[in-house]
Amino acid sequence: MEKLQAISHLRKSLPDFGANVCSDEFGHSADPIANSYEFARFVTTLFAHGDPKPVQRAFDQLEDFMQTGSAEVRDWVCSFLEAVQDIAAWKVSGCDAFLRFLGPETRHAWRALEAIRRDLEDCPALEAEVLMWRIVHHDGPSRARAA
Repeated sequence: MEKLQAISHLRKSLPDFGANVCSDEFGHSADPIANSYEFARFVTTLFAHGDPKPVQRAFDQLEDFMQTGSAEVRDWVCSFLEAVQDIAAWKVSGCDAFLRFLGPETRHAWRALEAIRRDLEDCPALEAEVLMWRIVHHDGPSRARAA
C-alpha cells in the first residue's frame, strides 16, 4: 500500500479529521493527515475525550499499514508513533495509556522507539532529536553500499 492509499483509508475511517483540527502553532499543512504530528495530536485528543473506539480504529489502520504498507508508509507510521509518545509524555495519562491500542507490529515499533529514547537520555537534547529523526526516517542501505 502506498502513502496516498493509506491516507485515503484513514480519511474514510476517521472522517472527523480535517483541516479544521490542525494546529495553528505549526502552520497548516497542505495535507494535514499526511503530517504525522498533526494526526498524532488528533488521536491523542480523541483519547482525551474518553471514547476509545475511534482511537482503536486509528491504531487498527496503522497496524494494517505496518503489515501491508510500503517503506514510506511504515516510516510515516513510525513518525506517528514517535509523535504520540512525545505528546502523551506531557499528558496525565502518559504514553503507557496507548499500549492497549497497539497490535504486534506497532507494539514492536513503539518498543523500539522507547529503547532508542532510553539510549539517548544521556545525549544533549538536540543531538538526541537529530539521532531519533535519522533512525525514524532512515531510508535503508544505499545502493552503493549494497552493490
